[in-house]
Amino acid sequence: MVVEPPARTESEVTESVSRPRSGPTAALRLLGADLRARREAAGVTLEAAAGSLGVDRATLSRLERAHTVPKPKTVSELLHLYGAPKEEAEGVLRALEEAKEPGWWHPWRDVLPEYLAGVIDLESAADLIRVYSPGVVPELLQTPGYARALLRLRYPRAAGEEIDRLLRLLRERQEHTLRRPVRPVRLWALIEEVVLQRPVGGPSAMTEQLNFLGHYTRDRGSGIAVQVIPTAAGGHPLLLSGPVSILRYAHPLLEDRLIAPNLHPGVSPITENSDVVHTYLGAMDETAALAPPPTTPLPTPFREAPR
Repeated sequence: MVVEPPARTESEVTESVSRPRSGPTAALRLLGADLRARREAAGVTLEAAAGSLGVDRATLSRLERAHTVPKPKTVSELLHLYGAPKEEAEGVLRALEEAKEPGWWHPWRDVLPEYLAGVIDLESAADLIRVYSPGVVPELLQTPGYARALLRLRYPRAAGEEIDRLLRLLRERQEHTLRRPVRPVRLWALIEEVVLQRPVGGPSAMTEQLNFLGHYTRDRGSGIAVQVIPTAAGGHPLLLSGPVSILRYAHPLLEDRLIAPNLHPGVSPITENSDVVHTYLGAMDETAALAPPPTTPLPTPFREAPR
């Protein structure tokens, strides 16, 4: 039986349950998923759990979906309701302290679109990233000269200092994902052949970029695989999708995520809907089957267009 506590004001509810933040981290998502899993295992409905806290269903749902950071008292009350052993409860509360910390990208929040902050955090915690890149080299594999040229195209009015700042952010993003000391991510990139034939940033920048990608066709121990989809392959399941990434996590409580900016206008580019994720995963598998193996040398280098 759930005992109904005295009613509280809206301000008391907001203060006691959670506090807002600029965006969820992977630690916060995992905490929310853990609390949801414990509630379901205990056979407690969302309404009953919310009633035990004296809040509405939507408030607790936001907590479980990592939209807010819960207060330690709130988590303790929920763990008691769900019958969590003392040692496990202490571990969850320690995880809460980690979830409170802002992401490493926090210093760049003034130049970082909200959705991209979510993408970067998801990348930083992923164990496997599969990416399809139809127009340019994927950001995680871009070299400085190539990336700078693209940033100037994207922000033609930006000052040089702002471009430098965005470039530093990209380098940090690559470091925290591809070269993190604990469980560096495995990256599987599908790139259209035309991407390698388009001279972005001039011959020097493009040569550096091609050499960088070519390294991963020879180094099979790096955890990074690059497959080039031949133009001659014609149409394939991802041809009209735009750029797509699928992120997978080792922790069983974190679902695969799909990042597809062109999925639907006005809809978040990040989804964990299993049906959508599996559809795109199948499309990636079919498209990868049309490309030579990752150990295949890159196609003939680009030729600079005549002047």
